[in-house]
Parts: sequence; structure tokens; C-alpha cells
Amino acid sequence: MPEPLWPLLSQKNGFYAFESALHIFPWGTDGKEGAAFWNGDDLWIKEYGEPVRDLTFFAEDAFGFQFALGKNGFWSFDPETAERELICRNIAEWASLIIEDFEFRTGFPVMHQWQQANGQLPAGRRLAPAVPFFLGGEFDARVMRMKDSVELLRFRADIYRQVKDLPDGAQIKLRIEP
Repeated sequence: MPEPLWPLLSQKNGFYAFESALHIFPWGTDGKEGAAFWNGDDLWIKEYGEPVRDLTFFAEDAFGFQFALGKNGFWSFDPETAERELICRNIAEWASLIIEDFEFRTGFPVMHQWQQANGQLPAGRRLAPAVPFFLGGEFDARVMRMKDSVELLRFRADIYRQVKDLPDGAQIKLRIEP
């Protein structure tokens, strides 16, 4: 386990919070829920290449947007655009940031509404809109679909690779293959 994560994971090694809107990966476990599995090159990380090379992912929000440990601190990672943002310097600041703005940072309101209508979201699943957020998709429980977390990130990586070199405002025609 990376030392900067110790204060959090020594208290509870892997958990869901805010009605599963926030998923903290367990460290040192085998299986599909563990951080070692999640950070494996063969899973989804290789699909992004350079934008994620120096990040270690430890959590995700309701929509599969990632939180990571990297150079200089803690980062958020948008899997639709591969944009990353340094959001704080240590795990205590990260936890405070999440708690102080959990509705925005975790997607809690949408997750709550979706689960009220559809039941509990199973482990290994996240919510995704029919239209990607960066193309105008809505943060609305009524348009969300449950997706396998890995497949969702691979799908988003494919979209990212198709649009990453296009100028702002370009017409987009996505190619979706089975």
C-alpha cells in the first residue's frame, strides 16, 4: 500500500460510502475489487497511455471518474477526456474535500435517485449516461445505465482516443464496435 494512503486504508481497507457513490479500493487483496487488480496494465490503464502512467488509482465516484495518487499529491481523473487535476496534497485534505462537497465529488444525488428507482448497485458496477458527459450527457438518474466498471473505462478510453486530437467544436462521429 502506498504510504500516503495508509491513514485512510489502515482504518478501513476498501469500502463503499455515500450509498455506493464513492468506492475506495482495498489494498493487498486478490480479486476484482482490489487496487492491484484495478491498477494492472492489462485491465484498462494501457488504453489511456501517457495521461495515466504516473498515477495509482485508489477510488472512483458514482460514474467511474477516478481518484489517484501521483506526483505532488492527489488527483482527479476524467476518463472521458483523460484530463487530470491536482486536487490536494495529502489524504487528510482529500477526505475533507470529499466530505465537504460529497454531492458533487461523488455523484451522490444521482446514485441515490438511481438506487431508489432500481435497487442497490452491485459491486463492480458504475453509472453512465447514454451520451457521454463531455458531449452534453446529463447528470440525471433517469438517463443513467448500470455498467461494468472495467468495460465502462475501456469504452471511455476508446472514445478519448477517437477525439483527443480534434479541435474544440469539431463535429464528432463516434465509432462504437462490439
